Amino acid sequence: MRKLFMALTAGFLSLCFFSCMGSKIEMGSGKYFAVKENGDTLYYYIGRETSGPKNKLLVMIQGSGRESIVKRFGWGAEAALYGYDVLYLEKFAFDDSAKFRSADCRERRLSDISFVIDYAAKNDYSGKLTGICLFADSEGGELAPAIACANPLVKKLIVVGNGGLTGVEKTYILLEKEKKTGYAGYLTLSGINSKSDLDSLINRIRENPAENKSFLGCTYKYWNSYLFADIDSDYEKLNVPVLVIMGEKDFSVPCESALHLKEKFTSHKNITVEIIPGLNHSLIDEKGEKHFAKVLREFILPWFENTGG
Repeated sequence: MRKLFMALTAGFLSLCFFSCMGSKIEMGSGKYFAVKENGDTLYYYIGRETSGPKNKLLVMIQGSGRESIVKRFGWGAEAALYGYDVLYLEKFAFDDSAKFRSADCRERRLSDISFVIDYAAKNDYSGKLTGICLFADSEGGELAPAIACANPLVKKLIVVGNGGLTGVEKTYILLEKEKKTGYAGYLTLSGINSKSDLDSLINRIRENPAENKSFLGCTYKYWNSYLFADIDSDYEKLNVPVLVIMGEKDFSVPCESALHLKEKFTSHKNITVEIIPGLNHSLIDEKGEKHFAKVLREFILPWFENTGG
């Protein structure tokens, strides 16, 4: 396994890889911005080898939460060995709680991510990109299939910690799993103890997707945009290689959503689903040991190479 060393100084990211043969690849990351027609500024970083830009791009799509993408620096950097640069996109207004709360919803994230990808392809790569791989985790997995369907440059899709089904269907599965196992998950801890409780909440969100009402720290507007989205229809349209990875003991997004994809799209040979026993949403086992590096080595990189790098 290659070792990764990361140093961050004054907004500059330096990434170094050492292969088994001792060769060294260095990457530098610069900060860029793009301005949408409404005047909103979106910031992003591009990690690339010091030898210059490549003609392929790995786009990291993070999950929920109001945090900077810099926490994900290093994720996906192995792609440099396959001729990819890496794009890290900041969420709009992640550093302004009021603006973030107002803007945070599925439609806005889809628009922002697609805009930055198109902007970077045109302005940073002068239209010379030949392929894009999307690497999405958690909530990002709700968005990436739609982005892949809409952008012909997307040639591969990797989703970690999410699957198919609507958000409503996933939520009912999670409630049943919490009740069956006695696990104190986010539904139980927030006072949702029965199907009728959940029915009531979902109806309130559907009927009043307001910004001034919240559940689990997110607005009803946010939940309305995700709960009813038809992700399966996006997977149905995809013909590029897709890898979906989930932990068996995921109590944030049920692994049944990935099994659903496997069962529904058995004739779609482009879709590979892997359920990792004993791991949770963050690919951590019950002893607290992190397994992302192992998953990367044993599942993601082999799939990457088998689908053409």
